[in-house]
Amino acid sequence: MIDYSTTQHLIESMVSERIVPGVNYAFIKKSQVFTSTIGFASIYPEVTQLSPFAEYDLASLTKVLATENILLKLYDQGKLNFSEPVSKFIPEFKNSQVRLFHLLTHTSGIRGWIENRDNLNHDELLDALVNLPVTDEFRTKMRYADTNFILLGLVIKSIFNKPVQEVAMDEIFEPMGLSHTSFWPEPQFCVPTALVNGKILQGIPHDPKARQLGSDCGSAGLFSTMEDLIHISQGYLGLNQNILPYSQNVVEQLFDNKNPRTVKPRSWGWDLRFDPKYNYPIILHTGFTGTLIILDRIKKSGLVLLTNRVHPTSHNLIFLAMREKIIQSFLKENSK
Repeated sequence: MIDYSTTQHLIESMVSERIVPGVNYAFIKKSQVFTSTIGFASIYPEVTQLSPFAEYDLASLTKVLATENILLKLYDQGKLNFSEPVSKFIPEFKNSQVRLFHLLTHTSGIRGWIENRDNLNHDELLDALVNLPVTDEFRTKMRYADTNFILLGLVIKSIFNKPVQEVAMDEIFEPMGLSHTSFWPEPQFCVPTALVNGKILQGIPHDPKARQLGSDCGSAGLFSTMEDLIHISQGYLGLNQNILPYSQNVVEQLFDNKNPRTVKPRSWGWDLRFDPKYNYPIILHTGFTGTLIILDRIKKSGLVLLTNRVHPTSHNLIFLAMREKIIQSFLKENSK
């Protein structure tokens, strides 16, 4: 029986305390799935009801669900082993030490301020990103950054000769039969997000880099529904061994720390938390718009949380504290 009552109360309190307008969430426990929808899709310029079938801007979940899954498929086929230098695929990237592995684990050390970033066009932004310096944090520090997955998207483009988002649709989501997962959703089915330049974004990525880079963005831009995300999650948990486009042996490798002991734990793409009792890894990823997936392959359990926390404004730090409480509560209840 599914019983995450404390976590459920925390999730629903975000609506009653007006931290978010609405929330869709699901608990998975082996063959059982519990889903709920409460609150509103929007509160500005008008109040609209939230649907269980709403499509959400997944923000950084794009990294692991789209870009990384393409790479894992190539890995499973023996076409990549992640030790390849980034410069092999992106000649403009001059540092030969940085490997695909470093991008996947956010240990590339690539950092730097891009002046007027949000005012750059597609080509200017890509040029600036490719030429960011590799700092002394290389291999010694895990620093989460969109840049790593934007570069991985360019690696994919060099392999397939088409943009990463098109590759993700052709190689990942369409073969998986996920009809409501897309980079180009119908706006009327999407949860509205932030107010930008006097206009509410709906069906348009909240992330400015995703809007600038379009189909070349490997770090954000994906939209999906709770139903599709449950199916994907069941693949990671081993409950549906046929849905993901690569073997369960590769999936198992995701539930493992890929970084050295002296560096913050990280899997390929996914963040790691650990079971409070037995200390085994549990994968987790969040999105800036208020999305979260946390999955325990040992217990075959997980939480998918979708909110529109950037509606109508991104200045919502209370949500970040509440999200961490929700994660900790889930880990505690899940370990019983």
